[in-house]
Amino acid sequence: MHHRASKLRDSTHRRRVGLRNTLWFTWLRRPLVPAVRRTLFLARTVPRDRASLLGAVDAVRGLSWLLADRRPRPAVVEARLGRLDEAQRRSTARRYVG
Repeated sequence: MHHRASKLRDSTHRRRVGLRNTLWFTWLRRPLVPAVRRTLFLARTVPRDRASLLGAVDAVRGLSWLLADRRPRPAVVEARLGRLDEAQRRSTARRYVG
């Protein structure tokens, strides 16, 4: 079986929204230090292009409701997320490209 990506989807828009959503989840659910660490990692590693810039701008536009709804996860959940972060930093499987 071979999967062929849809010719109808806009991969650049999809990456923009994916980056925005990653930042929103990070800011909503992670404690301050891991959220800053994850944000800086993304800032260093996403392609420096229009889609990345617009994804970051979209994320910043949501700051007012993000701050109002911010509910970091319990320490046990954060410990697991931290292990996932470490694995993702080493992986080349998923990058914000396209």
